[in-house]
Amino acid sequence: MKRLAIIPARGGSKRLPRKNMLNLAGKPLIQHTIEAVIKSRSFETIIFSSDDNEMLEFADEFEGIVSEKRDPSLAGDQVKVIQLIKTIAERIEFSSFDQVGLFLPTCPFRTHLDIMNGLSLLTQEVYSVVSVCEMSESLQLSVGLDEKTKILDPESVLSPSPLVTGDTRSQDFDRYFRVNGGFYMAWLNQFNERDNFFQGVVKGHIMDGLKSIDIDSRIDLVFANLLVEQGIVSI
Repeated sequence: MKRLAIIPARGGSKRLPRKNMLNLAGKPLIQHTIEAVIKSRSFETIIFSSDDNEMLEFADEFEGIVSEKRDPSLAGDQVKVIQLIKTIAERIEFSSFDQVGLFLPTCPFRTHLDIMNGLSLLTQEVYSVVSVCEMSESLQLSVGLDEKTKILDPESVLSPSPLVTGDTRSQDFDRYFRVNGGFYMAWLNQFNERDNFFQGVVKGHIMDGLKSIDIDSRIDLVFANLLVEQGIVSI
């Protein structure tokens, strides 16, 4: 089984400047993902893609990582990461590969064991496997709101809404999950024929909510460091 791993990390970040190189538990954010992918020992080729020279030089220090300077056309704010993944996966040198995986640096608490357990779900009958975590807030209590009139619509998300029927006992609510960005893995040939990781039979690898923290703001980073310092999350 030949597998391709892709770790994308842009240099620019509007909400948290230089996010991917900021410190988490004594290491740059990108290092946690690089180490998890390497430690899984599951990939023939691991590509680290960035438009940032400092990040590329840092990734070069890790054995088994192929650092690639990203074309400017694939590095802008409006470019979707799926465009980059498809551009790489469609290259002729990967035509004999079986599977492809996307690993976002913003989910640093995902481990090599999560990756390995996720890959075990990627059978011939399954198109892709995506890491998820249970939503901390009940979807059943969601409402729509017209920002101009401030009028609430309790049935814009679910109909009938428990808020309307009165069935608001949380123990009776169904569980819902969100994609946490830890990994997206699929059969490569099928991926090249589709636009994303969600067209077909998709399985979810469930991760703990704390392990699924997404680093998108200064508060996220401070909280993540605090969890490590207090021994609540290991990394």
